[in-house]
Amino acid sequence: MIPFFILMRNMYHVLRILFRQDEQKAVMFSVAFLLAVGMFFYHGAEELSYLDALYFSVMTLSTVGYGDIHPVTPIGKIFTMGYVLLGIGVISALIVNFNRALKEFHASKDSAKQKKS
Repeated sequence: MIPFFILMRNMYHVLRILFRQDEQKAVMFSVAFLLAVGMFFYHGAEELSYLDALYFSVMTLSTVGYGDIHPVTPIGKIFTMGYVLLGIGVISALIVNFNRALKEFHASKDSAKQKKS
C-alpha cells in the first residue's frame, strides 16, 4: 500500500509540472474538444446514447477499438477515418508532454539528492 501512495504523490508532482506548461493546457483542451466533438457527432449520426458515444470516442482516440460499437453509416465511417488520424496526433502530443514532465520531475529529484550529498 505504501508504494501506491508514493506513486500517487509522485504523480501529483508530475501533474503540477504539466499544468504549468501552456502547451500542455492547449493539448488538454484539444483532447477535451475532440472528445466532445466525437461524442456529439456519434450521438447524432450513429444514434448512440451520449455515454456510448463518449465511450466510442475514447476507444477510437486511444486506438483501442474493442469493436463492440462501430460506425454503420457512411458519414460515420468517413468521420471516423479523419477522427482517428487527427486524434493520434493529439494523443501523441499528450504523451510526449507527459514524458517531458516526468523527465523534469526525475531531474529535479536527482538534483535535490545531489545537493544533500
